[in-house]
Amino acid sequence: MYIEEFRSPGALTAEIAEALAACAAGHTSRITLAANEHAVNLPVLPWCWADLRIEVGTRVTVTAEGGRIAPDREDRHALDEVVARFRALTSGAGG
Repeated sequence: MYIEEFRSPGALTAEIAEALAACAAGHTSRITLAANEHAVNLPVLPWCWADLRIEVGTRVTVTAEGGRIAPDREDRHALDEVVARFRALTSGAGG
């Protein structure tokens, strides 16, 4: 399992949740976002994003585990991709 924790540069919105969920498509890793004592699996984020209540400065934890294609490399790559995309989208950089 790979874990990264950081402060969100901006708020999570419905549009950002949709874009983040798309990151799961290329991975077999289970990717989870957690904040404010709630956790959501990435594929269902577009329906549950509001439960996380992510605003500027919210502590966010992203985990990736269980990838079947070279698990250590896939989980690490999945984590890096989702965290980078999250930061870009919530900071307004869009990427």
